[in-house]
Amino acid sequence: MHLLLSNDDGYLAKGMQVLMNHLKSLGHKITVVAPNGERSGKSHAMSFYDPIRVKKISEEIYAVDGTPADCVALALGQILKEDRPDFVISGINHGMNVGIDVNYSGTVGAATEAAMIGYKAIAVSADSDNRGGSQAEIDEAFLKAAQLVGQVIEQSHTLDWPRLEILNINVPIKARKASIAECGGESLYVPNFDEMIPKDNKNMKIYLIGGVSRFEPQDMSQDVSLVSSGIITFSFVQAKQSSTKSNKKLEGFIGNLKI
Repeated sequence: MHLLLSNDDGYLAKGMQVLMNHLKSLGHKITVVAPNGERSGKSHAMSFYDPIRVKKISEEIYAVDGTPADCVALALGQILKEDRPDFVISGINHGMNVGIDVNYSGTVGAATEAAMIGYKAIAVSADSDNRGGSQAEIDEAFLKAAQLVGQVIEQSHTLDWPRLEILNINVPIKARKASIAECGGESLYVPNFDEMIPKDNKNMKIYLIGGVSRFEPQDMSQDVSLVSSGIITFSFVQAKQSSTKSNKKLEGFIGNLKI
């Protein structure tokens, strides 16, 4: 198969290299269209009306000065318009994409862009934090993530793949089993702000925004709880945002509004 790879960590990231090398070893044709540097937290942002520079690194790698979603849109709409891929894979992300934090994820955003255009797409992430594990165990998680993607692609013809949905895969360290999971469970994203005041302009402040996610596991059907317990999760995530269940709560409410 011809596979399009992208990510939000940049085309030189370890996760991209592991994924690309493994899929090539399985005989797949690979094209990488990925950011030229770190673009984590860009979600599904698109650079509308801004010039986007694309550098051809090799016959199979393109580095894009844009967001992850830009990369996929350019790949499918321009770079590969004469050689369409069969599948789109975003990752391997350095760190988990679970719970409500998928809303921040450039990895998920890139896969979602592919799904919106009409392609089957996978977002795959591996635990890159040393949570009691060695570097060898982290490396094993990345390789396992790549191997799982290869198996999913090989067996995808047996799966009724929902339209406008992506498959979100998360691989924690020391994982030995997998589970279907609801992409849910609340997390508290706690931001921190580093403030700098330029010496030559006392009226200006510069901020660097960082932070950590403090997951609050809910139940063992949700990906947050499962990955915290060392279980690989598989979840279909919808590109469409409407909530049918919650919309029903509006039925009586909007009747009381003056239109």
